[in-house]
Amino acid sequence: MKTPRQGGRAFRVAGLFFLVSCPLMALTADVPAWLAPGLAVLAVCAHSLGEVWESSAGYALGFGLAPDHAQGQYQGFFGIGFDAGQAVAPLVLTGAVLGLGHAGWLLLGVFFAALGAAAPPLAAWAERTRPAAARSGTALLDAE
Repeated sequence: MKTPRQGGRAFRVAGLFFLVSCPLMALTADVPAWLAPGLAVLAVCAHSLGEVWESSAGYALGFGLAPDHAQGQYQGFFGIGFDAGQAVAPLVLTGAVLGLGHAGWLLLGVFFAALGAAAPPLAAWAERTRPAAARSGTALLDAE
């Protein structure tokens, strides 16, 4: 991924992988013991692919939207957001998954998919509202 637009699309793909992984993980409670590990491995693989796409998208957006003179500030802010998510995740995950069971897993998957679906239009908006000098550099990357 080189451009914010590509990053937005990558977030959408990541959300879809997470949407697949969450119900698979929920199903491990309902299948015979011999099948549960296989489903768990499938869920972890889908989730891991989602993480790869999400990470790639984050870099494309984080570096692609930042002006050259402010790369450090953008990366610092991006890091704060990531760390805040890491701090809140255990509360959300235990509340949703342990509190709601299968419905929690499904809600979590839909939440990730919705975030992913929102990313392409948000990335396009961010690119559109960039100053002209920043857009011209992004246009060059799109041409590659």
